[in-house]
Amino acid sequence: MQGDSERSGTGVIDHLSKAFQNGLVNSAFDRDVQRRDDPDWVVQQLNDVNSRFIPVWRQKNLIDVDEMKAMALSPTDIAQPETLLDSTVLLGSHERRTYFAFFMDENCDPIGEKFLHTDATFEDLRRVGPMLDDWDASLLAYAKGICFWHERHRFCGVCGSPTVSSKAGHLRRCADSVCGASHFPRTDPAIIVLVHCEEHCLLGRQGRWPEGVYSTLAGFVEPGESAEQAVLREVWEETGIRIEQMWYQSSQPWPFPSSLMLGFEAQARFDNICRNDDELEDARWFTREQVIDALADRGALRLPPQFSISRRLIEGWCR
Repeated sequence: MQGDSERSGTGVIDHLSKAFQNGLVNSAFDRDVQRRDDPDWVVQQLNDVNSRFIPVWRQKNLIDVDEMKAMALSPTDIAQPETLLDSTVLLGSHERRTYFAFFMDENCDPIGEKFLHTDATFEDLRRVGPMLDDWDASLLAYAKGICFWHERHRFCGVCGSPTVSSKAGHLRRCADSVCGASHFPRTDPAIIVLVHCEEHCLLGRQGRWPEGVYSTLAGFVEPGESAEQAVLREVWEETGIRIEQMWYQSSQPWPFPSSLMLGFEAQARFDNICRNDDELEDARWFTREQVIDALADRGALRLPPQFSISRRLIEGWCR
């Protein structure tokens, strides 16, 4: 098995360390879970001059494109922030500063807002993420993910009535007095796997990707299915390859729009590829040499961005 160098002295993989090495994961952030039920404290933090707001508009984040960093707003940038409880979410705190996500109405015109200076634009995190530092990327991913959930749960899935934000944005309650259903944030579990056999690894590509880009195989976990079963099914459906062994590696939040990627490494036989569905445009076995060249930006093969768990799995196999 590859990746033995990343095991601890006891022979057990340190999944926590590996997860903190993935992009969009921040180990130093306190989510202030116990503060979510304290509305007085939340309102106080909304008006605290040290607090910062992370705006999200149409699933995009506000970026200073000149400095290539996240733009965080202060309470003075937002008129009466305490009146915006239904459009703000307590993210947490770091170094005595509290952070909130601020999801803007998708029909508004953010260009006219006073906090937008000439070097700031709303950008797709998938595009700019590789150029941001780990702190900014993880904070924006958190804000983007929770705001997407709010935007998609403005109405109760039980009775259809409007919902209102509660628990500092970590719950939406049905406004109907009879129904009153509680709706908590959800993420979609998905597996992502680096399949290999001796000196070859299995990569695929979708037709909408840039030319030459290949990545590890991935797919959503279906109801009534374990993550391990999903690995077996997805690899066979997409390539006709049967897995012989697999190992869980680590996970990564992936807010595009709302997934949790469960990363695996798997061993298979070096068989002919037979795609059983139309999800992939192509799938191939690549030699270790070809992948190493791609990591060094040599050759025709191109790999996923550096902040993705897919890239981390590939790099781990090459070590």
